[in-house]
Parts: sequence; C-alpha cells; structure tokens
Amino acid sequence: VNAEDAFKGKKVALYFSASWCGDCTPITAKLATLYEMINEDGDEDLEVCWVTSDETEEDMKQYMKKHGDYLHVKYDDELRVELIKKYGCFGGRHVERYAGIERKSGVPAVVIINKAGDVLQFNGVQDLETKGPEA
Repeated sequence: VNAEDAFKGKKVALYFSASWCGDCTPITAKLATLYEMINEDGDEDLEVCWVTSDETEEDMKQYMKKHGDYLHVKYDDELRVELIKKYGCFGGRHVERYAGIERKSGVPAVVIINKAGDVLQFNGVQDLETKGPEA
C-alpha cells in the first residue's frame, strides 16, 4: 500500500505498540473498533498506522498475524525510528537506545496527526481507556 495514497487528506492515528507490551492488546482491540466506527460511513476519515517497538521484524509479524494486518511502517524503514524519536513514544526498556530523546509516552501510545504531521491529539490511549471507542 502506498502510504501517500492511504493517508491522503486523512487524519492518521500513529499507534506506537509492541508485541511484548501487555497493555497494548486491549488498546489494539479498542482502536480497531474506533477505526470501524469512524469509517463506517465509507468516508474513511481516519487511518491507523502501526509503529512497532518490537525487537525483531519476526516479533512484529507474529503480533500482526494474531491481532490484525494493519498499515504499518516497515520494521527496517528509517521512518519507524524517526517517528519514535519525533513523538517520543517508546517503552521504558528502550530509554538507553533513545538517550537524549524526550520520552513523552511509553507504549501503547496513540498520536493523532493531520496530513502535515501536526499533532491534533496526543492522549489517544488515555481517551480510549476512559471513553472506549467513543473517544
């Protein structure tokens, strides 16, 4: 899938997650429900893009096999690390890996951005936990 085509004119929920993150599984399910609710009219106003913090590509593939084949940044793509650094969303186990980068959130994290990359909402996980898919 060409990202430019998939995200054109849409809000994008960057979903920072990992297979080793126990808190991620329920958020993955709520995010899938939210995606369906927002896009049920066929307008597809929101797209979700998974940004993994997994240790290996195989870990990422196994998680996706179990929980859904989401649009995602390829494991070996430099953009994956750039997004993690830009938005400061990474697990505590990776603090040393991203030394010097302000950690704004652990995983799971959901950051809603517009097509220019401006943050529209940073607390997506908190809203999903408190409000559910109606967030």
